[in-house]
Amino acid sequence: MTAGPQTEVPAHPAVPPAPEQVGAVKPRRNVRLVLLGVALAVVFALLAVWAVNRAGEARSVVVVSKDIRAGDQIASSDLATTQLRGGEDVETVPSSKLNSLVGKRAEQAMPAGTLVTESDFENRITPRSGDAIVPIAVTSGQFPASGLQRGDVVRVVVTGGGQNIEGLEPGTSFSGVVLALGTPDDKGGMTVDVSISSADAPSAAAAAGTGRIAIINVAPGGTGQEG
Repeated sequence: MTAGPQTEVPAHPAVPPAPEQVGAVKPRRNVRLVLLGVALAVVFALLAVWAVNRAGEARSVVVVSKDIRAGDQIASSDLATTQLRGGEDVETVPSSKLNSLVGKRAEQAMPAGTLVTESDFENRITPRSGDAIVPIAVTSGQFPASGLQRGDVVRVVVTGGGQNIEGLEPGTSFSGVVLALGTPDDKGGMTVDVSISSADAPSAAAAAGTGRIAIINVAPGGTGQEG
């Protein structure tokens, strides 16, 4: 028996190996940057809390308790303390320094409720350059009913009828600037410190001694030049 022809079976093509599955590369986080960000967030949060608390803190400062005239000598009853919130940029005097202001003179008029600064006061009043301070006692009717204040330009006028002093005829006048006002007495009289030229100061003092003078307010409103 004759064997038939053999049929070749085609070989299967080689199948390439399946590529290996490469996993996705996860980005590596920079731990230092993360920690830095957390630290900054904490710092900013603390600063915000501090700012809020700071704005809400009250501090005790000095305030005027009653109207003060320019040139007045400060008494403890003229000042008080109050609680101030915010306004860190506002210049004030802490309540711990209140007593250091007593006895000083007010540089300017200050109504009740005014927050004061140390520059609002001076240790003593000085006359203008080339002047002398002449104290002049006046009673009601010898100065304007509208009052006087520091810096007013005035004339001290001899009214006559008093002692016979050479050179002090009625109508003689001396120009000056009001520096300070004394405390009025029960009858409305007071002493007014006037800055008058050194050359005229002796005669002005002599005229004031007669009591026959009047103070005329030439430029009200504290417009006189001091110092």
